[in-house]
Amino acid sequence: MCCNIGSKIALIILLSHSGILQTHPTFCQTDSIRYHVSGYLKNMQTAVFPGDDMLLMENLIHHRLNLRVDVDDKWSFHAGLRNRIFAGNLTGMNENFGQQLDAISDDWIPLSVLWVERSQYAIHSTLDRFYTEWNHKNWNIRAGRQRVNWGQNIAFNPNDLFNVYNFLDFDYEERPGTDAIRVQYYTGFASGLDLVVKGGKDRESIGLGGRWFFNRNEYDMQLIGGLTNGDIAIGGGWSGYLKDIGWKGELTWFHPLWDQDKKQAISASTGIDHSLGKGWFMYLSYLFNSDVPEGNLLLLDPNRVLTARTIFPFKHSLLTQISYPITPLVSASGAFIYSINENHPLILNPSLQLNLAENWDIDIIGQVFRPMAKDSELSPVGLWFLRVRWSY
Repeated sequence: MCCNIGSKIALIILLSHSGILQTHPTFCQTDSIRYHVSGYLKNMQTAVFPGDDMLLMENLIHHRLNLRVDVDDKWSFHAGLRNRIFAGNLTGMNENFGQQLDAISDDWIPLSVLWVERSQYAIHSTLDRFYTEWNHKNWNIRAGRQRVNWGQNIAFNPNDLFNVYNFLDFDYEERPGTDAIRVQYYTGFASGLDLVVKGGKDRESIGLGGRWFFNRNEYDMQLIGGLTNGDIAIGGGWSGYLKDIGWKGELTWFHPLWDQDKKQAISASTGIDHSLGKGWFMYLSYLFNSDVPEGNLLLLDPNRVLTARTIFPFKHSLLTQISYPITPLVSASGAFIYSINENHPLILNPSLQLNLAENWDIDIIGQVFRPMAKDSELSPVGLWFLRVRWSY
């Protein structure tokens, strides 16, 4: 068992002051201080078919607690606690599962605890949100672990220098956070300046970035620049409409600052989205990723460490996503990702969502990876998920 004393204290304080057993998520403690508590509890069963006559199983109990404390009209405090229990032979396949989970859950400040680790069993907690916020007129300042979202596109975000996420990690709606100080100044409704300073253990993990965002001809646009993961990064993005079709895109150029073995790289994506009527929604996207990361078989691993430089394991990727509400309580969607590669990899991502009651949902999700080339050295892999969620 690997634990950090400071992390334990922070987690215990959050739990003891959260009011998790309150039936009403919002309540007043005093005339000036307000608390808001929300979250969910999930149970997800995963079945993995990595080849013929082989089945791997994992059960995940996933609890989340969100706490917001409004001290006054300017100051507030935010925290998000993520507790997970993993069990199954899929977990046991990686003897270092717990340590790796703990390592990727933190940024600079240690706010995670690996409570228990056994051969096929692990219990882990992390504070993925832990920051204070100050708002006054056109200023917004945050300090602590927070989400810094600079992406414009729906699926692939080369402009997300600090918090790029894995499109296939559907069970993490909040997405990762980063330990940083962020200062935003708004010069208008959709314009302003954004400065982020990210802490780190070494020069490779320290980050610094600036963003100028504005609106021109009904397009939200931005220019970004900074230092991330040892790279100088310069880029930009846009979001707007071509008549009634949404059009988004972003591009970032990376130049290594210290590592001479790294090459310059470009990551760019664009996408269009359109509502077809009667609830139908379609999204098309393309990603160009010049720095192709090694380890294509890690494609379906939600714990894969990503950067804006290496969003996806293939150089050219096409994504199509379609969704439709079958009834007011049942909806279906499907995503298809095809990458131009000698293996011609194709990912099928069907899902079915059922709303059982006001706070109860069931999801059935598939992620099937198939190399379409006949002589491919890669094997088909199928993952199927059954998830039950209760929100409070």
